[in-house]
Amino acid sequence: MAVQIEGLAVTYYPIPKSGTSSVKYALMALGGKEAALSDPDNEVHGNLSTSWVDPFAPVYDGLGGKFTIVRDPLERLLSAYSSRITDADVLTRPSAKKEMLDGFGLPTDPDPDTFILNVEKYCACSWEIRFHVASPRCFVGSSLFLFEHVFRFEEMDKVRAFLSSVSGKSVSMPRLQAAKAKISPSALSPAALAKAMRFCRYDYGFLVDYYDPGKWGGIPEGDPGETSSLHVNGDPTVLRDGRLVYPRTLRNLIDFFARRPLEKRVGH
Repeated sequence: MAVQIEGLAVTYYPIPKSGTSSVKYALMALGGKEAALSDPDNEVHGNLSTSWVDPFAPVYDGLGGKFTIVRDPLERLLSAYSSRITDADVLTRPSAKKEMLDGFGLPTDPDPDTFILNVEKYCACSWEIRFHVASPRCFVGSSLFLFEHVFRFEEMDKVRAFLSSVSGKSVSMPRLQAAKAKISPSALSPAALAKAMRFCRYDYGFLVDYYDPGKWGGIPEGDPGETSSLHVNGDPTVLRDGRLVYPRTLRNLIDFFARRPLEKRVGH
């Protein structure tokens, strides 16, 4: 569900690994509830959850003041590796599918290359991995037109200023859930970098006004059927012959104009 705080005319749509912990903490503070958190890094998400939405449809939920924060897709993917694998060691938790990991022959402590080259398999073995690397569209829908404010991850100072403005209060935004060790794209092998950029290809298309894949050498050519961040959670609305089908850009565009015309965004 979207995050709302009583008395604030804003609605926040969190995207994992895009400053969500810090923003949720700031929103809780504005609601006077941050003092109840003994471990803000982890407890903040239990109070203000991050929910899935249909990645192939705009979010028409009637809520106003929509804002979100987006991040460079490759850097977000590597941040997910750092926080979930290196820091949290989630593949050793009971929630991870150990038998599936063993079947794939995958280690629970992969280096960055091993993780990237097998990212779809790690997603199948751990809902926590899947949740943190899934496309931002899985959390904000297929259109950013409906959002009044879209901030870049590098602009957290603007987010703080925005919340201070709408609340009329001075907002503090401590940096929470920051990875202990940052992995640079330059640390990846050419094969892993190519796989990572192919995995993020639809996200760069979605965020074309915010991030340029050319910064990392561009998106290499490949098979349209390759796994992407949109594939990892599937399309729960479409089931054919017992298998999930993953609609792509053309179907999304046709669906958007055919059943959800742009006029509907007026007034939101």
